[in-house]
Amino acid sequence: MRFPYAATLFLSLVFAGTYWYQTSAAICPAPLSYRLGDLDESFGLTREEAKEQIQKAEAIWESETTRELFVYDEASDFTIDFVYDERQALANSEETEREVLDKQKIQNEEILATVESMQREYQTLTKKYEQQVNSYESRLTEYNREVSKYNDRGGAPADVFAELEKERKALTKESDALNKTIATLKSLADEINKLSEKGNRLVDEYNREVNAYNSQYGFEREFTQGDYQGVKIHVYKFSSETELITVLAHEFGHALGIDHVEGSSSLMYYLLDDTSSSPKLSEEDKVAYLESCGETESLEQKIRRTIRSILAMF
Repeated sequence: MRFPYAATLFLSLVFAGTYWYQTSAAICPAPLSYRLGDLDESFGLTREEAKEQIQKAEAIWESETTRELFVYDEASDFTIDFVYDERQALANSEETEREVLDKQKIQNEEILATVESMQREYQTLTKKYEQQVNSYESRLTEYNREVSKYNDRGGAPADVFAELEKERKALTKESDALNKTIATLKSLADEINKLSEKGNRLVDEYNREVNAYNSQYGFEREFTQGDYQGVKIHVYKFSSETELITVLAHEFGHALGIDHVEGSSSLMYYLLDDTSSSPKLSEEDKVAYLESCGETESLEQKIRRTIRSILAMF
């Protein structure tokens, strides 16, 4: 008769422990065992790549707390699922449009750089032309003065005449060169004007498209890239590796029992702000973590971890 009593007692303890476990679910469950669940191929990630990003998200919490908060376990019931829906489709569309805008921006900058280079060339050539004109006019004035002087005398001696004729030919050659420079300057000015007009059109078009892009995508977004649902984390959307790590780390925080905190730079802020830099814990995040998990694993957390292990056997 003692065995049935012991069995009954054991089952009672299990049920009582299960009830306590469920009613204290908000308590930090660290270390939390998990595994990668569904991974929609539309995300373009391999399972190995997804696991690598998940481990980076783990490290954000564990490196700051110096505790093992997460354990990968293929037998775990807690899964991280990548669910493809309209959010990722919109993100893909945004990325495509952003790439187009980036290319247009580069093209605009190249045209601007070309125009500036041509303007410098035009200014240099204009300055050189003006110097040559001054030199030409000075020589021409002196030549005309000499010719007039000898004409008044009834003509120039043979040797002087030869020098004057030589100078006349040189001046004619210089005049032709100056005329060519004028043509070059005119052609260069026309090119600059045409390229500037093209650049202005492209800049106007780019600005219109940027405004349209900002109207469609440039708004503050609540943290809808993922969510935590008690026994799983869903990832719905990311546009970069940094954003994916941020989403995973944010939902890991919820899995630890941490709610949203203040501070727009906080990992656990309710809005997804800037994801251009690597995510890290803010002071608000650290305070919220300590309130939920403490500095070390408590007796209550150890009991919950034991119960999780027992429940996993059934």
